[in-house]
Parts: sequence; structure tokens; C-alpha cells
Amino acid sequence: MKNNPTSQLRQVVLLLAITVILPTVCLLWFMTQAVRNERLAVRQKLIDSYVKRAEDIFFKYPDNYWSTAEKNWSDFSAFIIYDQNDNITIPLIRSQYPKSFPDIILPDEIHKIWKLEYSEKNLDEAIKQYNLIYKTSSAGEVKHECEIGIVRCLTKQNKFNEAITACRELAYPNQQYIKGKYTPELISRDKLMLVSLYSRTNHKDLLKELQNQFPETIKIFIPTETKIFILSQLIEIAKTNSLTGKLAPEIEKAQKLIESSQLSLTVADYIEKTPSLKSHQLNTFYKIGNSLPIYGIYFKFDNRKMLGLLTEEKMKQFWQKSVDDFTDELVFCRIYDTDGEQVVGEPKNYIGQEVVTGEIFATLNLKKSFAGWKVELYLRAGVFKEAADKKMVVYVWVAGAVILLMLASTFLAGSAVLKQAKLNKLKNDFIATITHELKTPLASMRILVDTLLEGKCQSRGQEIEYLQLVSKENARLSRLFDNFLTFSRMERNKQAFDFASVAGGEIAKAAAEAVQTKFNGQNCKFTVTIDANLPSILADKDAMITVLVNLLDNAFKYSGEIKEISLNAFADGGTVCFVVKDNGIGLTRRQMKKVFDKFYQVDSSLSRKVEGTGLGLSIVKFIVDAHKGKIDVESKLGKGSEFKIIVPIIKVLSGEI
Repeated sequence: MKNNPTSQLRQVVLLLAITVILPTVCLLWFMTQAVRNERLAVRQKLIDSYVKRAEDIFFKYPDNYWSTAEKNWSDFSAFIIYDQNDNITIPLIRSQYPKSFPDIILPDEIHKIWKLEYSEKNLDEAIKQYNLIYKTSSAGEVKHECEIGIVRCLTKQNKFNEAITACRELAYPNQQYIKGKYTPELISRDKLMLVSLYSRTNHKDLLKELQNQFPETIKIFIPTETKIFILSQLIEIAKTNSLTGKLAPEIEKAQKLIESSQLSLTVADYIEKTPSLKSHQLNTFYKIGNSLPIYGIYFKFDNRKMLGLLTEEKMKQFWQKSVDDFTDELVFCRIYDTDGEQVVGEPKNYIGQEVVTGEIFATLNLKKSFAGWKVELYLRAGVFKEAADKKMVVYVWVAGAVILLMLASTFLAGSAVLKQAKLNKLKNDFIATITHELKTPLASMRILVDTLLEGKCQSRGQEIEYLQLVSKENARLSRLFDNFLTFSRMERNKQAFDFASVAGGEIAKAAAEAVQTKFNGQNCKFTVTIDANLPSILADKDAMITVLVNLLDNAFKYSGEIKEISLNAFADGGTVCFVVKDNGIGLTRRQMKKVFDKFYQVDSSLSRKVEGTGLGLSIVKFIVDAHKGKIDVESKLGKGSEFKIIVPIIKVLSGEI
């Protein structure tokens, strides 16, 4: 079986899958089951606790509050009161209003005076005729109509003082026989006329009169429609005369009475047209009608029946307290009336469908005052998961720690095996490379030496040529051994450098001379450019020469048959730069990243055309790094490479030290 890192890694992964992945999967399965069971337990506990809490909130409080509804009459928006025969007594409807005197048709004389007043505009004659009939008639309603006509005529003549005097006698009659025949409704209207006259003349008693009329009108027993009209007029007069601030309490009470009276009249009219609503069971709230967003409740008191009315807004306000008491970050609720309409709770969307924000877990059917109503209890979306997760923190941390430990162990084991596999491959490749690199020159030397020993050379010149070849192969072996020794010391951090001040030009010149003989006569164009007066650098001269020789040797080896190699040395700022450039095979981006790695060779096969151990460039980088320098490479495949070494000049280096 081929021994390579990939196959060994597969074996490791297979082994670790049994010892790590299988227990991890089992742990995750058990953890999932534990979470599921925990959530079910949490769910049941939450449901039980919230259902009990909801029963306390939605059963006890409403039942206790409305069990004696007649005592909470002030909480109602309005009310309707019936007598023992189920006839409405409040609000007071005109058809049921008792009169102080029977209906009497006004005499023709009154109609003639109206013609004088309204058509002919003969006000003086109208006043004269009103006074004449007032003195001759004994009917209270006739006398009242005459006095009202006189006040009107005086007002039209702008005789306000006389009109006020006459109107005051009407509003506050002194003669007992007249007072007894006047109905409360007529007196209320007379007082409204007096207030109106006060308003038109900016009378000093206007505020006092308004302060008296508001409470008196609220208490007086007159038809509800009339009461609404009079109170509305009084409020308008107060606003016109900028007296709303001084009459704020009175106006507030009047407005409340107007609103409740209008509501009670509307509902009374609706119920009269729908007799079935009168038979609704006692002490239970129900919706009056779809067209009226009003809730009512019948109850008995003093042998009479009362219908308490709550507007939709007031009903929401009543329930909102209970809803707020129940709702929290985990749960919410919705309350529905007897018609199935939502009264209060989290809202619905614009088409009337419920917004899906949670899961319904219980429905409470309310009792007593709210029989037929229901409360739906919801758990907010994800609440079970959140509640369970709070209790599963320990499970998660323990499982996570175990899984991380297993993964870390797997990673470390795999890394160790992979590293060992790469090291084994590296050693094997190194041994094969060394064997190949040593075998070739030794074989050549043996053949040459055997030829010389056997005396087969034809001339002295051929002997010298063979000896030169032996010397060349010997030099090649020497370079190999030097590289091995340098690498060995480098690996043990025992490479010692003899730093001294050296001119950059000397290093470049020595390196060029070292390869000049090799480069001559082999279709090689070798160009050396060294700037004059290059600054000195702090360096080991032999080591830096080795760097340049290795780079030049690589340029020679990896160039084609026609070689173009250059060595440039120049100063750049505070550094000395050495650039070796060739027209060789070039490098890919991946090769440029790895070219300085130990034992790396562009062609690693044993049949490669270029000799070498893959140590040259790694030694170059080691030496350059030791000199606090930098090496860069630029290359294009098929167009050659350029290696640039940058070393700080001696002043900069001394400054850093």
C-alpha cells in the first residue's frame, strides 16, 4: 500500500469517527430528548400556573364587582329605569310627561296677535293686545303665552331692560296661583330666555344666573330632550361670554349628563322598537345591538327594573385592568362578548383575523355577570423554547464542552498524524534526492578515474580534460556537502556568522567571479552591473557571497539553452539591493509562495533534468534573515524570474542596534 499523508489521514479519520463522532451523535440525541421532555414539563407547569392565575383574575374580580351592580350606578355610561309595568320612567319621554293642566287650544285672538307681531311687525299694537288678553283671560297657559309675547316684542324693539323685567317675573313668578299652574318645563324655558337676555346685554347677574341654572336644570323633572336642549344652550352662552373657566365644574357635570341622556334616549328608542330585548336575563351583560356598540345589564331594585348601560370604551376600560394584570412577557389574552366579538386584548389585523403572535392554551367561559363571555389565553410565540432553554443552560454547556473537547482531540490527533506523514514523505524524498545527487557525480568520477588508471587516454590534453572533469564533479560534491552542513547547523541554530563592515560592491564582484568560469562558453550572456561607491553593510562576506552564488547557480540551472543572466547591485535609500534576473522557465504563483521552503523543488521527480537538493533557496533566506534583510521574488511562467535581496546599510543597522 502506498504510504502517503492522504491515505494515513483517511485511516485516522476512520478511526476517530468510531471513537468521537458516534459518542457525539449519541450525546446530541440524548440531549435533544432531554430538551424535549424539559419543554413538555415546562409547558404543563406554565399552563397550570397561568390558568389558575387567570381564574383568579377573570372570575373573582368581575363577579364581585358587578354582583351588586345597582350600587355601582355611577360606573355606568347611562341607565334606563322602568316602573312596575315595564314602562320607561328615565329617561323621561315627552309622551309620558305629566302636565299641570289639560291641553287647551289657544283662542283666535292669540293667533291674530301673532300676525301683528310676525307678519305686520306692529309691535306696539301687539304688546297692547297681549296685555288686554292677559287681563281678561283666566287660563294659565294663555296668560303665559301673552307674557312671553310681550317679552319677545320688547326684545325686538331693543327695550332690553323692560324685557328683562318682564322675563324675570316669568322665570320667578311671585303669585302663587300662577306659579302652581306653570309647569316646570315652561319655567325652565323662561329662565333660559332670561339668561339669553342677560347674555345679550352683558348683564352683571349673568354669571350668578348661570351658576344657579346649571344645577337646577340638572335636578328638575322635565322631559329629557328638553333638559338636553336647555343645558346645551346654557353651555353655549357660557362659551360666548368666556365664562367656561369660572363655570368649569358646572359645565363638566352638564356635559356628562347630556352624553348619558342622549345615550339613554337612543337605547330606549332602540329597545322600544325591539321588545325582545326587554326580556333579557337579569344581572348579565349583553350587547344591545350590532348597530349600537353598547353593553347593558338588567337588575332589580326597589321593585323596579334598571338597565345599566356601558359604552364599548367603558367596557374596555373595565376589562383592561384585568388584562394588564394577566399579561406579561410570556402570555397575553383576548376577551370576547356574547356575540363572539373581541372586546379587549391584543389587537387583530386590518381584515379582522387574529394576529398570530402566540399559541392558545386555554379558554375560560366566564360566569354570572358575564355569562356567555369567554377569555382566550395565549402563550407568546417561542415561549416554551425560551422557558426550557433557561433550564437547559447546564445541559448545553456540558454537551458543548464535551463536543469541543472531542473535536479538539480529533484535530490534534489528525494534525499530528498528518505532520508525521509529511515528515516521513519529506525524509524519503530527501534520501532519494541525496542518493540521486551523490550517485551521478560519483559514477562520473569513477569512470574518468578508471579511464586514467587504465591509460586509455590518447593524449596529454585528454588526460588534463578528464582531470578537469573530475575536479568539476568533486567541486559539485563539495557544494552539496557544504549545503548539507549549513542546513544542519541552521536547523540546530548553530550557524555562526562573522559580521563585519563589507562593501556591497565587493560581495557582488566576488560572487560574479565565482560563477564566471561556469557561465563562460555555454551560450550564456552574463551581465554584471555594480554601482560605484556602494555603501558598506554589516555582513558575513562569505555567507552573502554564498547567497548570490546560489541565486546565480539557480538562474543558470533553470534557464534554457540560450541563457541571459544579470546581477545588479545598487543603493536604494538606506539599503543595498542585489538583483539576480534570468530568462528561465519562471514560476507560478503557488511555486513563488513555496520556493523558499526546505527541500522544495519545482520538479521533484527523480528523472528531473536539473540537479539539486531543494536546500539552496531555504539557506539563502536563512542567511538574509540573519542579516536583517529581505528577499523578494517576481516571476512569470516561461519568461524568467527576478530575485531581489535588500540589506540595510551599516549606519541604519547601527542606529537600530
